[in-house]
Amino acid sequence: MKQLLPLLAFLAGLAMLSAQNAPLPIICGNEIFSHIVQEKYPELDAAFRATFEEAARQSHAVTQRSPLHVNVVVHVVWNDPAENLADSIILNQIQILNADYNRMNADTGNLRAYFQDVAGSADIHFELAEIVRVQTNALFEVDVLGGDLLSALKSDATGGSNAWDTEHYLNIWICKIQPTTIFGLTIGQTLGIAFPPNGLDHWPEGVSAPTAEQDGVVIDFRAVGSNNPNTIEVAGGTGNLTIKGRTSVHEVGHYLGLRHIWGDGGFLGPNDCAQSDGVDDTPFASAQSSFDCEVTKNSCEQVEAFYNDDPLDLVENFMDYSQESCMNMFTKGQAALMRSVLMGPRAGLLDPVSIRQPVLVLDSRIFPNPAQDRAMLSLQLPETADVQIRIISPAGHVVLEMPAQPFSSGQQQIAIDTQVLPVGIYFVHIQANEKTQQ
Repeated sequence: MKQLLPLLAFLAGLAMLSAQNAPLPIICGNEIFSHIVQEKYPELDAAFRATFEEAARQSHAVTQRSPLHVNVVVHVVWNDPAENLADSIILNQIQILNADYNRMNADTGNLRAYFQDVAGSADIHFELAEIVRVQTNALFEVDVLGGDLLSALKSDATGGSNAWDTEHYLNIWICKIQPTTIFGLTIGQTLGIAFPPNGLDHWPEGVSAPTAEQDGVVIDFRAVGSNNPNTIEVAGGTGNLTIKGRTSVHEVGHYLGLRHIWGDGGFLGPNDCAQSDGVDDTPFASAQSSFDCEVTKNSCEQVEAFYNDDPLDLVENFMDYSQESCMNMFTKGQAALMRSVLMGPRAGLLDPVSIRQPVLVLDSRIFPNPAQDRAMLSLQLPETADVQIRIISPAGHVVLEMPAQPFSSGQQQIAIDTQVLPVGIYFVHIQANEKTQQ
């Protein structure tokens, strides 16, 4: 019980905050995970830290800049129909990941001039392999005292969805994460959880740690995409969080080895501006932002060697707790560290894989491209299927939808009326027999 006392003290503080200010405080599951590992599995914590430090060392030597491609499987595990997010929301989230990790997001210009030179592109590309949908009667809650971070979500046997091979796929589970409770008292709401890489040949002896099948990212269904109609209230009753799909960007950052930009100081530990995230070009901060965008904040007021200056807090960074509309960048150091992790502890994600064969074989093309009044989609089907086609804008909105209709196996040509669409770039999303491809 001695190990739990600091945690209980913190949780009691959260409970007081929750009681005084409804709705609930927002929690990043990585903090809960880190504390559980530190308190209950010290050998595993040491292994994590050693792996992180080795990745940080290797990141300085990484010069290869070829694109790195990661296959993604999204598991939508839903109870209430609102949790069964539309394909357009998931596709929008994948687009946001690709934009943010390659510094192609539209809001890059919002970064303050002082930090423009340290902003970097990781050149990491996320490719959607499949969307798996599971209807369930189960409810999923983080068990803080038991050290269980939603393991039931990741197993068919307990109402969740089994992971695809976690060595070769980034698994993202989407569900409703129930408010976190302790002794029946609600203390906060977790939006996302990710396991950092471990890169070890074996787990430390005698340590009961999460299995390989639990590796990946979990996101609350309300925090997915920028076109999500579901809302999350800000702690204190000041309105709803602005959701831009950056929770997934943040949690995938943890999955690829990044720590919070303030070095996790202040969470059951020192809060003295000396806690480092291991990346030189991220300024020190005393603690996380409070879901705001306070660009004048300087929480440490100390000269840093990298800048030879006293920089303000970098609230635009994806690894802070800023407003999602304020987040817009990784630093070059963070980008290099994530690339080194992908070429080190998570190198399996870069291996060629034989993706499970979906119903559709994307031996397809659209002509003419660009199109004016009408386009033809040529599609090869391996078997008879009910095919539905959607045209989706870069923002993730369905702008044209063709009702599902049966098609026989073999080569098909489908006419798409494009004259009703404004001039622009669009994605063609094809669904057949509950399988999807873009």
